Formats: sequence, structure tokens, C-alpha cells
Amino acid sequence: MKKKIVFAALIAALVCGAASCGGTATPAASTTAASETAAATKESEEISVPISSDAEPGEITKAVLDEVPINSAFEKKASSLPDYFDGLDVDAIDAFSYYICASGAYPDEIAVFRFNSEDSAKGAVKAVEDRLAYQKETYETYTPDEMYKIENAVIRQTGSWVYYLVTSDNEKADSIVKGFIG
Repeated sequence: MKKKIVFAALIAALVCGAASCGGTATPAASTTAASETAAATKESEEISVPISSDAEPGEITKAVLDEVPINSAFEKKASSLPDYFDGLDVDAIDAFSYYICASGAYPDEIAVFRFNSEDSAKGAVKAVEDRLAYQKETYETYTPDEMYKIENAVIRQTGSWVYYLVTSDNEKADSIVKGFIG
């Protein structure tokens, strides 16, 4: 009986959490078409972001979130990184900023890491790739209409920087990050 009550409470929490993310899920085909149309109409526009390898990760994620918001964005703390990025050497991180959808109803995530060396950054890519594989496995059946975000995800390592983007417009988010760290 207690298990049934706990299960019912968990289901209720998931339903409430999904509702708190707001917005509606968009099918991949129509979203892709909308993204292509938006890209074509904004082709001549440039996102003005200062280029600086000395930028702070929080400044970068804020710029991305200003242009490509995450529903109920929530910033994760350093102590939670091992829960999300298995094998990540947190001691090698100089600075980072990591946002997720707080309810977990959507796969949206933005992570920007600056490591103490290029070798540490190279080593971190595997942990980020593993995170993306986990997300793919989770959302394939949970919210399959959100898979376009994961299928078009961006994982890049540039010098001592690593960034990971799972958003509704990964191309735009990538362009913003590149404006900061090249």
C-alpha cells in the first residue's frame, strides 16, 4: 500500500513538474522548418557578442539564455556536476556555468567549462558525450518530440574550453558561444 502511495505521489510530482516548464512541445519537423526560416530571414543579422577568451562562463551562458531561453532554467552548482557528468575531473575546472530545465520535462541544457589546461578539456569531452548519450536514451521514450534538440546538440572543445548545448536553436546558441571563445 505504501508503495502505491509513493508511486502516486511521484507521478503527481512529475505531472506538476512538467506543467511548470511551460510552453508546448513542438514537433521536430515544424520546428526544424521554423528554425530554417528564421535562419534565412536573419542571415544578414549578426549577434553582437564581444570576442574574449577571458570571458566568464556565466557571462556566456547568460548571453545564450537571453537569445535561446530554456524553460524554467536552473543553474546547477559545482557539487552536482559529478551527478550529471560521470568521469568529469571537477578539480581541473577553473570556472563553469551549467543550466538545465528544472523540472526535467525538457532535455534543454547549456554547459560552458573553462579548464586549467587544454589536456583537461580534451579529457572532459568524453564525460560530456556520455551525458548526451544518457539524455538521448532518456528522452527517446519520455518526450520523443524533443529529440531534435538532442540530435542537433553541440559539443565543442576549443583550447581549454568545452561547451555543450541542447537547446531549441543549437545553431544560434553555438554562434553566441563562438563569439566569446572562438
